[in-house]
Amino acid sequence: MFDDIIHSLNLKVENVESISHAFKNNTHFYFIKLVSRGIFCPNCGQYTQKVHEYKTISLNHSIFIAENASVIYKARRYICPHCSKTAFEHSPFKSHHPRLTLKTIQNVLLLLKDYNQTFSMVAKKTNLSVTEVMTIFDEHVQIERKKLPEAMCIDEFFFSRHAKNKYACMLINFKNGLVLDILPSRHKSDLRTYFKMISLEERMNVKYITMDLYDNYRDIAYHWLPNAVVCADSFHVIKNINDVLNKLRITKMHDYEDNKKSDEYYLLKHKNYLLFKDSLDISDTEYKKNRHFSMRYTDGQLLEKMLSIDEQLKEGYELKELYMIFIQQDDPDTIESFLELIINNYKLSTIVGFQKLGNTLESWKKEIINSFIKYDKRKLSNGPIEGRNKYIHIILELANGYSNFKRFRNRAMYILNKFETHSDRILDVYSVRGKGKERGKYNTKK
Repeated sequence: MFDDIIHSLNLKVENVESISHAFKNNTHFYFIKLVSRGIFCPNCGQYTQKVHEYKTISLNHSIFIAENASVIYKARRYICPHCSKTAFEHSPFKSHHPRLTLKTIQNVLLLLKDYNQTFSMVAKKTNLSVTEVMTIFDEHVQIERKKLPEAMCIDEFFFSRHAKNKYACMLINFKNGLVLDILPSRHKSDLRTYFKMISLEERMNVKYITMDLYDNYRDIAYHWLPNAVVCADSFHVIKNINDVLNKLRITKMHDYEDNKKSDEYYLLKHKNYLLFKDSLDISDTEYKKNRHFSMRYTDGQLLEKMLSIDEQLKEGYELKELYMIFIQQDDPDTIESFLELIINNYKLSTIVGFQKLGNTLESWKKEIINSFIKYDKRKLSNGPIEGRNKYIHIILELANGYSNFKRFRNRAMYILNKFETHSDRILDVYSVRGKGKERGKYNTKK
């Protein structure tokens, strides 16, 4: 009956003198007394089995989800006959926390490895306070930055509108998706300070770095990563193109707001996804019933109808498709000339957004060409970092944001790096918590 609880307490049956169970107020109580083994006096080293007193210690043993368990441990306190010093017997299940077992701490850290769990959720499952759960996490999870690899990605993500810096910055190993570090800011001065602290030898090891079209990243890379080939992420370029095309679609859709039952409004409102879908995935043979038109149409026919609404919309779509064809190129001899063709077409466009994009592509021409380089048999991109951003968003959303960036950084890296483990020794929590607000003067006057 008690084998499971004995095993969960890291005990052997032969070391347990007595164990009993009681259930009261929705809590399981396990009364445990260990076999007397004696101790060596921590003061003089003399062996003793003389018991000075017994002390009853109540420990939270949260190993069962939705069930409260408490260990009532009758601990012996021995006294040394030589120097009269006292000390408690060794218990393999008692932690440094006065009311928690080691298994409870391990269970908390295991639950926090799941990105779907918040501190408050874990606190509820383990019958602890949120403060206790955060303290356990801070004491055991403080992750050092990883060494810079040969190929890396850099990108920002939205952290909090209440923080000093709304956007944080993430560094990822392109080859295996390992999160190298998460920085509280994407500002050039902060990035400069960060990379300056890394040795030149390590920085020179970086051969490739991918990024979005953010000038600060490019400037930092060229200055602080002297051997790195800077590559512009194709996905971000496409996102910018789609943003311009979508803005144009919305503008054209507003022209038909007075007649929302019109074919034009219907297509621009409800079939807009066809504008951004890969043209190779749009079927011209699969007919589907369309309730608005009361006829069967293919997606290709609906797209053609939509593009016939406005010449600028058609122009924008064709410019988008031109870049989609470009990123599929494999011949290195045609990449540069193809990109120049795109830049010229964009700059000559009647759409202001595409004219600006033409200038941007011209500014990042070298870095866009570099993105066609293959590393580890893959085209260089920020693809690995985009997958991590999805989990970052979930972690922040479930927790309703984090006020402590260092704790968030440790939690994110603990979750995102599959083989990241917690420390068995107790770490300094004040390096994570930081300096709190000073308490004001106590007013004794009434």
